[in-house]
Amino acid sequence: MSFLRAITRAPRPRLYSSTALPSVCPVCHTPLPTRLPACPKCFHISPIDSSHNFYEILNVPSRPNPFVLNLPSLKASFRQAQRSVHPDVWAVHGQDKADIARNLSSKVNSAYNTLLSPLSRIQYILKQRGFAVGETDQLEDPELIEEIMEAREALEEAEAQSDVDVIREDNSKRISATIQDIEAAVASEDWETAKRGAVRLKYLQGIDDAAHAWPDPPFDH
Repeated sequence: MSFLRAITRAPRPRLYSSTALPSVCPVCHTPLPTRLPACPKCFHISPIDSSHNFYEILNVPSRPNPFVLNLPSLKASFRQAQRSVHPDVWAVHGQDKADIARNLSSKVNSAYNTLLSPLSRIQYILKQRGFAVGETDQLEDPELIEEIMEAREALEEAEAQSDVDVIREDNSKRISATIQDIEAAVASEDWETAKRGAVRLKYLQGIDDAAHAWPDPPFDH
């Protein structure tokens, strides 16, 4: 019976929900280096649930405009978060803690990779608000459709890197203009317009990816 009572009383890692990620260790009360429940002093670590968004995980601001991020700050936050939950650091503290660290590290990687790119960032923002961009969402601008087709044909017919550079430069201007449109749409919470911009950006990014891969452009957008 005493053995069973000991099992019953054994502490379990607390699962942090959408209330708030901690700023201090719940065990030793030391301020945490990140918003992740991983303490480098007493080596307490806890999982978090899926209700926490990527901005919370990396402790980067989502206001006033979640689409506008300071990329150097994002990178610094990512590196700090990864250091605090690196699986190798936690491996010496037992398998359970190592598993939690591995899960947190995966969440940190997903958050960073998603927020780093303007395309995946706006897709994430839209999905969070119920306006997910699907595979079947198509361009609605006939003029842009024609420009995309012309750019693809030009890449297929390009004979030198200089030809590709011209195509990339023109496409980069369209990407910059589209990003500005998305930024304005998100600022005004015009999600339908932001979604159209995201679809447009997806196709333009496809051209940029193909130009990077030239002379074998993998058109998949």
